[in-house]
Amino acid sequence: MLKFIGFGLIFLAFIMIIPATNSNTQSDLPKMYGIATVVLKDSTGNILFENVIHNEVVNTGTDFMLDQAFRDTSTDTSDGNQVDTMCVTNAVAVDTSNTATAASFNIDNTLTIPSLNCIGDIVFSRTDTTANSGAQTFSETTHFPAGTVVTGIGICGNDTFGAGPFLDCKIAANQAPLLAVIDTANVTVSAGESVDITYELTLD
Repeated sequence: MLKFIGFGLIFLAFIMIIPATNSNTQSDLPKMYGIATVVLKDSTGNILFENVIHNEVVNTGTDFMLDQAFRDTSTDTSDGNQVDTMCVTNAVAVDTSNTATAASFNIDNTLTIPSLNCIGDIVFSRTDTTANSGAQTFSETTHFPAGTVVTGIGICGNDTFGAGPFLDCKIAANQAPLLAVIDTANVTVSAGESVDITYELTLD
């Protein structure tokens, strides 16, 4: 009997040291951090001490980065070439790899004129750590024909194309690049229907 109790206690101890995981917890989300390295050397270059420190990017830092990246109501950064556009795609396979570009996003999309799959001049609402597009409405007839299957979203720039609607993320020189690609569940938009899409980026 004591033998079984011993095994039970060992099993319980083993369970207690296994970290709990939950795909919906805040800790599972990507975090933004920097790494500072401090190296002390003597007169001949020998390393005497080295310290590597992970550090949090503070709110004013994330605010600065978001302000540089997104078109918003701020006047401290020119908005001419900032991220201000949302496009939808009907690509069979949406490329969400790290090497995706505005050009590859456009090629994979087979919606063509008169389909105008992008909304530009979006003014993102901003906090110190987030940029939010607000709900952008893509509608049948205006942005794509009835029966279009929306499979993905691209967040990018539009050069000088204004609010649109217009076709494709723009790839002009000095233009905001493709920032993000989202592979969505397939959404079929029938005649008279529309789809609202909101994008938010958080730097935490």
